[in-house]
Amino acid sequence: METPDHVDDPTMELETKQSKQSKQSNQSKQSNESNESPPGDEAQTLSKMSDLIRNMSSNDDIIEGSPNISLILHKLVKFTEERRATHAESQHYFARLNAFFFWPSIVLTTLTSASSFLATQYPNHSGTMNVGIGIMACISTLIVALSETYRYGSKAEQHGLAAESYENLRTKLFFKSVHLKTLKEPETSCEVHSFFTSIEDQITEISRQCKDLVPIQIVRDYKEKRLKALSENLLRNIKTLVAQVKYKELVDRLSNGEVITRSDMKVIEKV
Repeated sequence: METPDHVDDPTMELETKQSKQSKQSNQSKQSNESNESPPGDEAQTLSKMSDLIRNMSSNDDIIEGSPNISLILHKLVKFTEERRATHAESQHYFARLNAFFFWPSIVLTTLTSASSFLATQYPNHSGTMNVGIGIMACISTLIVALSETYRYGSKAEQHGLAAESYENLRTKLFFKSVHLKTLKEPETSCEVHSFFTSIEDQITEISRQCKDLVPIQIVRDYKEKRLKALSENLLRNIKTLVAQVKYKELVDRLSNGEVITRSDMKVIEKV
C-alpha cells in the first residue's frame, strides 16, 4: 500500500483558521478606530476654538459663587477703560489745538517787547517800529481773545483730570475683584449695593466736573481700533489652532511611516 506524501492535520488547520480570524478582527478594530477618530478630533478642535473665542474677552477671572458680580465688574472695567482712553485722547487733541494759539501769542508778545526796547534806543526809527509794535500787539490780542473763547487749554485740563479719575476708578475695581476672590464667603447684598452705589457716585462726579464732551470722532476711532485689535487677535488664535491641528496630523502620519513632503515642511516652519 502506498502511503500519501502529505497528511492533513486537523489541529493545524484549526490553529491557522483561528489566527486568520484574529488578524481580521484586529484589522477591523483598527479600521473602526481610524474611522471613529476624526469625529473626536473635530469635536476636540471645535472645543478648543470655542475656548479661544470665549477667552478673547477680558473676563477671564470669574468670581466663584458670584457670576453676576463678575459680569458687572467686567462691564464697569470696560466702561472705565473706554472713558479713560477717550478722555486721554481728548486731552492730547485739545492740547494740540491750544498750542496753535499759545505759542504764536508768546512769540508776538516777545517781539513786541523787544521792538519797544529798540524803539527807545533808536529814536530815528521809532515811527516805523511803533507801527510794527501796534500791528503785533493787535494780532497778539486777537489770538488771546480766540484762545479764551474756545477754551482749548481749559478743555485739555478737564479731560486730563477725567482720564486720571477713571484710571483711579479702574484700579479700585481691580482691587475689589481681587478682594472678592480672596473671601471665603461672598459679601452680603448690602455691602455689594453700597460698593456699586459709591462707584456710581464717583462716575457721576467725574461727569459733573468734566462738562465738555468727548469729540464724537475720537469715540469712533477708539471703537474701530478696539474692533480691529479684537479681530486680529481672534484671527491669530484661529491660525495658531489650525497650525496645531495640521501639526498633529503630520505627527500621526510620521508615526504611520509616511514620507514628509515640502508642504509638510512649510507646516512645521509655521508651527
